[in-house]
Amino acid sequence: MDALSRLLSLHPVRAALDIRCRFGQPWNLPHAALPAGVAPYHFILEGRAQLRLAAGEPLLLEAGDLVVLTRGAAHDLFIAPIGEAIAARPGVTAAPVQLNVNDEEAGGAQPLSDFLCGQFHFDAPHSNALVQALPEVLLVRGRLLPPGDGLHTLATLLRNECGGADGRGELRAGAQAVVAGLAAALFGLAVRAWLAQGGPQPGLLALLAHPGLQAAMQAMLDAPQQEWTLPRLATLCHMSRATFVRRFQEVGGTTPGELLQQLRMARAAQLLSYSKMGTAQIGEAVGYQSEAAFNRVFKKFSGMGPGAYRRKGRLEQGQGPAPEEGVQEPAISG
Repeated sequence: MDALSRLLSLHPVRAALDIRCRFGQPWNLPHAALPAGVAPYHFILEGRAQLRLAAGEPLLLEAGDLVVLTRGAAHDLFIAPIGEAIAARPGVTAAPVQLNVNDEEAGGAQPLSDFLCGQFHFDAPHSNALVQALPEVLLVRGRLLPPGDGLHTLATLLRNECGGADGRGELRAGAQAVVAGLAAALFGLAVRAWLAQGGPQPGLLALLAHPGLQAAMQAMLDAPQQEWTLPRLATLCHMSRATFVRRFQEVGGTTPGELLQQLRMARAAQLLSYSKMGTAQIGEAVGYQSEAAFNRVFKKFSGMGPGAYRRKGRLEQGQGPAPEEGVQEPAISG
């Protein structure tokens, strides 16, 4: 598995497509701030729109552009003729829909904006590391994507499932399930395109994109349970230990040891959620010979012990307690 795929698999993202809107000018859609771990996105299919945060100049969005507000910031999405004041229009709203369409096309000759709105949910406690590696406004420019890029293809598929080119067609059988699956692929495609367009800032993704540090990142992602010492990682990158540590901190905004612990705990959370391994086995699988040490680090990392984390996850998925959890997990101090 390539490094980006492995990283994204360790930081699961739940996606939803809420609405498709087709508006004639002018229009304005205010969006309130969302809780931590929820990131709204807007995918422009046709026409234009502008995005305005509380501070700064509006950002122009064009057909093919995808923008993600990774911190859930309050914002306005709007359009109006040049020089015309923007005002909220009560008649133009985008209420939650069952893949139906909001039309406000007063006059067929008016310029049309056609776009999709949804949310990404970073539910796992450790996903904050991935969110912090992304900018507050993640923007992918459609015009910079190569021909045949997955985002172009996905936009066509989503448009077809959400009523066709004009948004008025009947939904096909299974459209809800298909759209949910397509939306789940959107985040990975967005991150990949953003990286290709030169987006990385200090953090996990910048380390993946750095040619001199990729070998260390790939090694830790492939086998986080191994004892990755600084000399060993530096050798993989063909650097001295001092150069490796300095460059790693400059690019990643963290130390190799701190990042390795993040990757180990992310892998442990994944195993707790989807495997039947006991906590001692999971601790060993991510590099801890002592179950007590693993429990202590995991609790500091996620705010709860491994057993509690597993039970919480199973309850959220509508499952019963895991077979090996018949006894109460002892309290862990510190």
